[in-house]
Amino acid sequence: MTTTVVVLTLIVGVLTFAAGAFLASEIAVRVLRRREKLVSEERRKLNAAWNYLREVYGVKKPTSRR
Repeated sequence: MTTTVVVLTLIVGVLTFAAGAFLASEIAVRVLRRREKLVSEERRKLNAAWNYLREVYGVKKPTSRR
């Protein structure tokens, strides 16, 4: 009887942990996709702005000095 309760408790614990890990990974993937989408939109806007400045005013992108 005691062994059965212990085994069932362990099984429930393992299943709960697995479900929690799965949900955490799904949430992390959604957050990362949202951030990636925002970054790509920002990059698109910046590229469009640089293209406009380059075409209209002849501005060049700054080079990195290392």
